[in-house]
Formats: sequence, structure tokens, C-alpha cells
Amino acid sequence: MKIKKLKNYGIPSHIVNIWEKDYPPYLLPLQEEAVRNYGILNCGEGITGLPRRCAPRNDKQEDARNDRGKNLLVIAPTSSGKTFIGEMAAITQAIHLQKTIYLVPLRALADEKYRHFKNLYSHYGIDIVISTRDRSEDDQNIISGDYDIAVMAYEKFNYFCLMCPHFLDIVSLVIIDEMQLINDSKWGPLLESMVNHIDKKNKNIKIIALSAFIEGQDALVRWFPGRILISYQRSVELRKGIVRDGIFNYVTSKKKKNYQKEVFFKPEAVRDNCFKDYLLKTVRYLLKQGESVLIFFATCGETQKWAKWLASQLESPAASCALEELKEMEETLSRDELRETLGKGIAHYNQNLSWEERNLIETYQKEGEIKVICATDIMAMGVNLHFKNVIIALDKIYNDEGNYPPNYRTSLTFAAIENMGGRAGILEFGRVIFLAHSLALQNIYKKLYLKFLEDSNYNHKANKQSINVDNDLLTYLLRLAVNINLDYEKLKSHIKKEEFVSLKSQSKFEDNNFLSGYWQFAFNKANIDKRIEKALNILKVNRLIRINKNGVLSPTDCGILIAAKRIKAETFLFFKSWLGYCKKGDISALEILFLLALSPDGKALPIPFSQAIRDDYKKGIYQGGCRKSYWNKLLHLIFEQNGEDKKLFRDEILIKKEKEETTSLEDYIIYKKTHLLYDWIEGKKSIKAIEGEYGLYRGCIYRLGEGFSWLADSLSAIAGSVGWEKKYNKDLNKIKMLSNRLVEGAQEEGLNLALLYIPGLSRYYIRRLVGAGYRDENSLRDASEVELGKLLPRRLVQRIQKIMKEENIHQKMVKAKLMVQDEKYEPVILPSPLKTTSITSASHNLKSVSASSPSKTENCKPKFVTILEIDRRHTDRIIFEGKEVKLTPLAFSLLYLLAQNPKEVLIYDYLINTIWKGSEDATYTQVTFHLSKIRRAILETICHNKRNRKKVKEIFKVVSRRGIMLNLEEDKLIIS
Repeated sequence: MKIKKLKNYGIPSHIVNIWEKDYPPYLLPLQEEAVRNYGILNCGEGITGLPRRCAPRNDKQEDARNDRGKNLLVIAPTSSGKTFIGEMAAITQAIHLQKTIYLVPLRALADEKYRHFKNLYSHYGIDIVISTRDRSEDDQNIISGDYDIAVMAYEKFNYFCLMCPHFLDIVSLVIIDEMQLINDSKWGPLLESMVNHIDKKNKNIKIIALSAFIEGQDALVRWFPGRILISYQRSVELRKGIVRDGIFNYVTSKKKKNYQKEVFFKPEAVRDNCFKDYLLKTVRYLLKQGESVLIFFATCGETQKWAKWLASQLESPAASCALEELKEMEETLSRDELRETLGKGIAHYNQNLSWEERNLIETYQKEGEIKVICATDIMAMGVNLHFKNVIIALDKIYNDEGNYPPNYRTSLTFAAIENMGGRAGILEFGRVIFLAHSLALQNIYKKLYLKFLEDSNYNHKANKQSINVDNDLLTYLLRLAVNINLDYEKLKSHIKKEEFVSLKSQSKFEDNNFLSGYWQFAFNKANIDKRIEKALNILKVNRLIRINKNGVLSPTDCGILIAAKRIKAETFLFFKSWLGYCKKGDISALEILFLLALSPDGKALPIPFSQAIRDDYKKGIYQGGCRKSYWNKLLHLIFEQNGEDKKLFRDEILIKKEKEETTSLEDYIIYKKTHLLYDWIEGKKSIKAIEGEYGLYRGCIYRLGEGFSWLADSLSAIAGSVGWEKKYNKDLNKIKMLSNRLVEGAQEEGLNLALLYIPGLSRYYIRRLVGAGYRDENSLRDASEVELGKLLPRRLVQRIQKIMKEENIHQKMVKAKLMVQDEKYEPVILPSPLKTTSITSASHNLKSVSASSPSKTENCKPKFVTILEIDRRHTDRIIFEGKEVKLTPLAFSLLYLLAQNPKEVLIYDYLINTIWKGSEDATYTQVTFHLSKIRRAILETICHNKRNRKKVKEIFKVVSRRGIMLNLEEDKLIIS
């Protein structure tokens, strides 16, 4: 199906033009199926956006009538077009005045998706907002419904669901991207809880979940409350196979059982059991064909090691433009490594890189300068880059989710291979290549992967339940109480009796139908009665839950806050204790950082720490020197700041150190995190100096800062809940400011720039701008390109100027377009409309609001009995509070129509069809634009102050998702 055919589904021509410009002219098979048979362009009855005579006939229409029919789970390989399915659905909702929430797991993915939507659609009047852990500038707009599409991180959405549950009342669609993370022990329980919340409490909301291939696919299919669309098709043919003795034996996605051959190199060119030989010869052959290569390795260290080695062995063209831009960037350890490899058109791509470095690699890979990238599996999620060839140079996946458990590798799964291989394929075909440098590996790859290609039913065989062995009974019980109403005795009996429990085990307590959830939690059964009793008592004493006379548990406001912030109950208790004894008016950034590092959640935030050092600690090798270094540095800072009398430092460092001869590994990491983040926010050391001192790359430091920022934000929320906002407002603001500073490591004077969230504007560049006198948005807006170019790299200057100007440009474009349309229309005296829904409609829970009485100001006259006078003989003006207000003819027509129906909501469709009759491009944005012109003209006439702005906004009222109204009583209105 051609994209332009989407006009038949009600998509406006200007939106279709955007899609034709930015995407291929034809929909991919998966996308066409979603449009034709799964109703992703539907905003009303039925499952498609077509009129009944055009709707496709298929058996799925019957399924659409049941409760599961409104939701959709799409399972397909990487690069199969899933994301555009979500985008089409979101934009369709927006043009029909419905609201969409688009969910992604990570802040970086949210930023990318937000910029994508903003760049494509904001100048057409579609309002895009964002909300993540550290971005809250649009939070109030999301709560009030002042948006069209909200891009949110999983955790922030969960926070809103618990703290502001009514924000979903006006939402029509929730898109969950990267749904395959349901199998991840960190994200899975959260995803399950989110889906359950929407499905149970907001049944009118449609869910579209987008998932790559996962293990245990049938378990997800059975659990998800909706219809399923599964596709194994690729947009191009993939040749998947093994290189052994120089020959690439492969099968294609169409002919899975017929092996074909391609000679890469002669057998004698490589040594058996030598991975280096196989890798070098294969990459060299592919580069000679002029093809790009993506090589997956297990760890960040391996990507850097092999990129450097390949650059030393290959004779390939340099990425000249990339190198030129790299020279202008902030000095980091990664920059030095990239400078070495980009000289041969090779780069590594992993979490150690800064955003600017990753963006540079993505840009010049798309332009063809960078031909070879060595990457971790981060490239398989959320990064839209394509290569001719993918080499999977691993048979296990590396895991390191915490500080203390040993690093381990899990077997590479069929689903993981499919998702990594999804990056292959340009033009006619792509290759997915395994390097079998030994007979043993050849057999492993055949059994691991190729045999599954011949088994079309494989993806539905794994039905293993996801199990989380959890020792945190306290937090689990609190979250359970927040999600469902629990009977105390039944809870004890259930956990004691059942081997596993789940969040959806609520059914066992509520209706006894014994449905199980997707994730199961296992607890040690030893003394389980006493442990449950103790945990519940702790929760009750600390006012996190309450138990009524019938024995039913329910959460308090504070309990809901802790669950919404996704911190452990023990972290809350630790924070609460400190809030009680800390010295008010004298808390410091160092004290807060140390507190956060000591908390259970702070300890759990991972920091790279090699297994060799862990083993040395266990053996006691680090008895002095290195083991005590961070303790000594921290102690020096404490005395320097006269903090030795503070209870936290005294108990956890000074007294504790007197009792213990050596520093434990846990304490060592706590001291290291504290000192590292203190250096990060102080700004006295360059990032390269910090990297060298702590043995970490910038990307790792950034992620740690982001995690501590969320903890500081949680601390400030807890402090606010116990009365700090009134009693200790300065201390509370200090915690909030620290939370903001931790993300980019900005100093206080540079915080305004950091909060602009300009990609690539790091602490280094912020410090340079502040030093030159640029401290806020206005100063950046006024700066010339030449002035900024003296301080910042060219690509960052261009990005800043684009962001500073794009809002103004978009507004001017919209205004110019509407002004042209305005001139075409003569004022129309319109008849009363058909009866519209009153603003008191129960279905939307909206109440009638009386017009605000005009108030006295310095330049305004006393209040008038008549507020608005309209004379149809004078279509270029109205009288508001006794003053003449000039209007355009089209604005007059709109106001006259509203005045004929005071206190009634006129729906957008009626207004568009009546005033803009015959215009195919008219949308609700024309209505709101002319309403804003009416408001502005009145305010410029009567007095533009805060009180009048509020009053005028109430009189000329926008009713979310429905229309607009003139909120005036008839006795205050004269029409002649």
C-alpha cells in the first residue's frame, strides 16, 4: 500500500506529505496489516479508519467486539517498521483531538522520540510534551491535559498513575515501545503493573504495545489483554549463516532449508582456532565490496579493544569530516580512542560514550564515512541505524546489574540474535554472519541458531514463567498494598502456601479466580509468618499503610509516594531518619550525596567494577593505599567543610572507622561514588581528569549522576511530605537544586542552561558559556552564531540556534497561513447550531464554570453589568467591558457563533464545518488560533495583567478534547 493511500483513512494531506517525505513511499507488510486489519488509524467505532463500505472483510472483526479487541500487541523483528505503527496511531489520535501517551524505557530514548515528533509535527499545531526522571517542565501540562502527544519514560508514567491517577481520564491511546523488556527483571514487573493499571482502571484507553522478539513469547501472548499481530517478515532478504574455512554457508529468509555459499577468503588465509584471523579476513572482504559492517561484542571493553585492533590492521579511508568535528569536542578518554580508530573509518559504540560522541558516530555512519562499528547490544534497541552486514562475534550476553554480584554471561538466545540481526539489510539484501573459527563453534552456532530457522513453530514453544527471587519483602508488601486491597489473613496464608506470588495475584484475594500474573516473586519461606508480621508492623508504624477493622490493608499518601518513586521501603526509612536528626539550615551537597550513596537504592546503582578487583578484595590484597584512598579524600572534605560534628558523618565514617581496621568493599564503593559525584557537580576538574582519577568513562558517570538525581528528587518529595516545605524551605530547595545539578554535573550558576535540555550541552560547555556571560535562555537567543562559535563546537552552535529559533519560526508559519485564510473569508452571520453537548456532561466529568467578574486594576474601570456586546452590522469590532476591541472578520464570525450559544460547548467539527466550510485543510488548530487572537485583542485593550488573563481565559474557554464555549451568562451579553 502506498502511503498516499492513507488519505482514504482520514489522514490529512499535510500529514501524508510528511510521511511521504520522511519514509519510503510504500508501507511495509507489517504496517499495512496493522492499518487494514487492526484498526490503528481508528478513532471511533469499528476496527479501521475506513468507512464501512471500504473496511476490509476479515475474521478479526469479530474479535474486535470483545474487551480484548481494542488493544494490540505487535511482535516483530528489529527494523520491521513497528515504530511507525505507533507513530501513525499517535498522529491519528492527535488530528482527531484525542490524547496519546507514548512510553519508552530510557530518558535517552524519550529525548530522541520527543525531538522526532517535535521536528515533524509541531509546526502543524500538534503539541508534543515530554516527561522523564529529570525532565518535569511539561508535567503540569500533562496533568491538565494541555498536550496532544506526551512522550514519557516508564517510571515517570508509573509515578503519574499513582500520584495523579485522573490524568488518564482524557487519554485515548497509550503506546508502549520496547515491550520485549517485559522479560527483564528490572523493567518486567513495572511494565506488568502499568498494563494492569490501564486495563483495570481505565478500560476506555486503547493500548498498543510494540515488542521485538522475546523468549517465552507464548507466555506474553496469553497474558497481554488484547489482540496479537506477529510478523517474521523482513523488508529485505537476509542471508544468515556461518563462515568456516573462508566459505559463508547461509540460508535466506525465504529458502530456510536450502544452503547457499559465498567465498569470503581462501581457507589457507586463516589459522584454525584463531578468531582474529577470521574477523580480519571477513571484515576486509566486506569492505572491499563497499559494504558497511556492524560487529556485536559482549562488553564495552571488547568493543573498544577490537575497534582499535581492526584500525591497526585495515587500510581503509578515514572518516575525515567526523574527525574534524571530533577535534572541537570536549576532551574525554573516549574521544582519544575514537580519534585513533576514525582515522580508518572505524568506531566503537557503547554506553561509555557521551551523547555528543554517539550522535557523531550515528551521523557519519548514515553519511557513509564510518564503515565499521563495534557495538554492544545497545545498538539493537532504539538506535535507527542500518548496515549491510551484521557480524555476531559472541555466543553469550554480558550482564552486570549491580556492584557486588560477580559479572556473568548468559547464553545468547534465538530472540537476541534475531533482534541484533535486524540491523542488517540495505537495498536488495543483508547478511547475518557467525564466525566459526573452530569446529566446536560451528556446531554451537548450528544448534543455537540455524536449526531454529527451519522450525517455524519455535517462537511459540518457550512458555517458562518469569520468576524474580526477591528478598525485599517489605517493599513488595507495600507495592502490593498500593496496587490492590489486601486481606491481612489471606495474604499471610497465600504467601506461606504458594511457591510463587505475583502482582496479579490480586485475583486470589478479590474474586478467587486464581489468575496468575506474568511475573512471579519467590520468597524464602523460613519464619514467613513472623517476617510478614514484622514487615507489616514496620509499614504501619511508619504510616505507609493502614489496616482497618476488617483486616484490609490500604496505603497512606506517603506509602503511595514511595511506590510511585520506585524506591525501596528501607530507603524511605533511612531518609526519614536523617530528615529527623540532620542539622537544619546547615545541610551540604556533600552530606546529601553521602546520604544517597548509603541508602539501599544508592548502593544498588551500578558502577563498573572489574571482577579482578572484586577478587582481590576478597583475598585481602587491597589492605591499604587504594582501599583507604577515597575514605581519606572524603574525610579531608568533611573537615574542610567543618562537617565532623554532623551525625551522619560521625556515625558512618568517624566512629565506624575506629571500630573497623579495614574498609569493606561496600564502603569503598560508597566513598567512591560520593567523592566522584562531588567532583562531578563542583566543576573544578575536567571530565577527562575525573575519568582518569576514577577509572570510569563519561557515559558511566552520567548514568550514575542520573540515578542519584532521581534519588535526590525522591528525598525532596519525602521531605516535602513531612513538612519541610514550610519549616525548612531553604534546605528543601537545596536538595531540589542538587537533584537538577546531578544530571549534567552543572554548577549552580549554570543550572538555568542545563535545564534547557539541549542535547550535547554538557557541563564543560555550560561552564564556558557562564564564564562568557551567557546564563539563561534569553542570552542564548540573543547571541549570534559567531559569538557562540568562539565558545562551542559548530554542530552544538547550530543545534542551539535551531532549538532557540524553531518555536518562533513555527508560530510565524502558522500565523502566516491562518492570516492568508482569514483574508479569504467574509464575516458570516450564522444560524444557531444543532444542539451540542453541555459542559456539564457527565461522561467527561466537567462542571459549568461561571464567568469571572471583571476586577479593578490601576488602568481599568469598575466592573460592568454587561461584559460583551456584539453588533452584526459592525463585523470588525466588539465591545468588551465598555471598550471597543478590533477583530478580524473570521474571528468575529467565530465569536458571533459562540455568542448565539452562551454556556454551550460547540464541538470542533461543527465549528470547522460551519465557518471553514469547503476547506479540506481546516483543523481544530484554526479554531484555537482564532480564539487566542480574540483573547489577545481583548487583553491589549482592557489591560494585560495576570488577573485579566485568567478572567479572559475563563470567559473564552477551551474544553479539552471537545470544543470551545463562551462562558458568559445571558444577562451579561448583548447581541444586536
